[in-house]
Amino acid sequence: MSAEVDNLVRRLLTRREEFFDKSNVLNSDGRRLLSKIIRMVLSEYPELRKLASKTRKNPTLENVTKLVEEITRVRELKKSHT
Repeated sequence: MSAEVDNLVRRLLTRREEFFDKSNVLNSDGRRLLSKIIRMVLSEYPELRKLASKTRKNPTLENVTKLVEEITRVRELKKSHT
């Protein structure tokens, strides 16, 4: 996964007041950023499609965090197999 995705994820999670509402659900700017991240990730890891879809439908901080953790896990698995 590219450094650009890492930067976008870091931005999304560290600037929560900008991208999440008081209920910890993504606002429109956060959803736009999440969609960009998901597009980039799915081109490399299509096996994450189901989790990405779930996160798009219910973009809570918890679901976004689960997606990021899974991206990291899959990335490490693929890296260790090469």
